[in-house]
Amino acid sequence: MTERSYEIRPYRPGDEPSILAGFNRVFREVCGEGYVDRDRAFWSWEFEQNPAGHRIQVAVTPDGEVAAHYAGVPQVCDTAFGEKVFVHAVDSFVLQEHRAGLKRPGLFVNTARPWFDACRDAGDALVYGYPVRVAERIGERYLGYTHVRVVDYLCRAATAGSDAIPGDVDVARVHAIPADVDELYAAMAAARSCLVRRDLHYLDWRYAMPNGSSPVYEFHAARRDGRLVGFVVLRPDHGLVPDACTIADWLCMPGDEDAHAALVATATGVARSRNRQVVMAVFADQSPERASLVASGFEVVPSGTYLERRLGHNSFDERFTTDWLREHWWYTIGDSDLV
Repeated sequence: MTERSYEIRPYRPGDEPSILAGFNRVFREVCGEGYVDRDRAFWSWEFEQNPAGHRIQVAVTPDGEVAAHYAGVPQVCDTAFGEKVFVHAVDSFVLQEHRAGLKRPGLFVNTARPWFDACRDAGDALVYGYPVRVAERIGERYLGYTHVRVVDYLCRAATAGSDAIPGDVDVARVHAIPADVDELYAAMAAARSCLVRRDLHYLDWRYAMPNGSSPVYEFHAARRDGRLVGFVVLRPDHGLVPDACTIADWLCMPGDEDAHAALVATATGVARSRNRQVVMAVFADQSPERASLVASGFEVVPSGTYLERRLGHNSFDERFTTDWLREHWWYTIGDSDLV
């Protein structure tokens, strides 16, 4: 079959069964034993229910099989240049029998190129992802991808540090995103130059809905005199770092040391209660959160210790240079599909 036999086009309703069949087939091979098939409910959450929409391109054979897939999850961001949309590239695949190797662009690149064009035409400021090395090389050669950094993990033994909450802060586990999280986010965003808009609408989609009746996240709200001063999303059973309780997301004002300590203590207490061995987080290299965690005993562990994660981007707005992003882009691991 030649590449001319494929119809390369945007996703259409009805493509879902073939997309899922191809995705599960490819990632079953990649991930091996223990892989759990992606189902229709998860796909619907990730793309159809995303409040910022979706970006999906497919290559379809004459008999209707999705042979290649390039997709992205848009995220509304607040930046020094106003509201912008970043698109997190996810779930890309090409079926084995349709791959061309590295000698020519092949179906992967031919599917991706119109996807990038569609993102640019939609007014998206930037696309980013965490490609494996082979995909990163292809992206740099053919798709304009630029390397930002290799991601480090911040890790501390669950037996280290304190799980005591500072006296002026109260922390409680909650089962829904607090309604006043918007006020905390607005104050937090005013102190930053570039981050995903963590308002109630986004957080509810991102963490309250993806697994239906079997939530994998815990929410903990920190308050001082009744006012929300911190909010942390934990994934207590997560394998990115073996046997870790992961801090998936975090809202806290920079400089509020007691609120910061309360969130870390909460994560430590949850890790201990769940018999996890490690508390783990990801914060951007330049962030005050990273510096504070290191000062409190968290070790910087290269992701390559387990499986290297490399952050790359392609900017459609010339103001979002690689150097600017390295200095200003604030993120947690929850901004990705890694947790």
